[in-house]
Amino acid sequence: MTANYLLWMFLKPSQLILLTAMIILFGIVPTGAWLLAPLESRFETPNVSGDVAGVIVLAGSENVTLSSLHSEPQLTSMGDRITTFLRLAARFPQARLVHSGNVAEASIARSLILGTGVAPDRIRFDDQSRNTCGSARTTHALVEPQPTERWLLVTSALHMPRAVACFRAVGWEVIPYPTDFRRGPSPFHYGLIDNLQDLDLAAHEWLGLVYYRLRGFTNEVFPAPRPL
Repeated sequence: MTANYLLWMFLKPSQLILLTAMIILFGIVPTGAWLLAPLESRFETPNVSGDVAGVIVLAGSENVTLSSLHSEPQLTSMGDRITTFLRLAARFPQARLVHSGNVAEASIARSLILGTGVAPDRIRFDDQSRNTCGSARTTHALVEPQPTERWLLVTSALHMPRAVACFRAVGWEVIPYPTDFRRGPSPFHYGLIDNLQDLDLAAHEWLGLVYYRLRGFTNEVFPAPRPL
């Protein structure tokens, strides 16, 4: 007998019903996708033209464990953060560049980004930030942006509301440039693991928005877009 069969054998009927209902609710019905949708659609990908002073990318796409194991930069499923950042770096060749994260993330990002040909004197690596609001504070102190400068902020679409709230809390009105979208226009996806992962990610972000506001890290729970 398999472990799953034994589990079902020893469950009471009421427990079986509850377990089945939870699988249907969280694994088949796109509960996670519904919770992700307002996060990912809060800020649209902007049509940016003209002068851009700089581009910031938040860490999170670096796979620290695999990079260390294989001695080669490895990315997680959020690797779109880095690819979008590199594309914007090429599109705005005069823009200053910043990667913000912790020591391990910065080490991987440095190897990867400089390995693509980005000039070392063009980019700064913040390796002292442990959370999103820490990135906002440290990056602001690192580059000392002027009020008239336009800076793009790159991070995952679902994470963008919390990131924008953190940057606004330090008085920095960045231009959100979301990437790494989880789902398309249809929320229905009949993959149990994917749907449960969506739920986990969405719950993490919604709780993070509330927690940051309650702790006084931010001034708003769910920041709204502002004119460019």
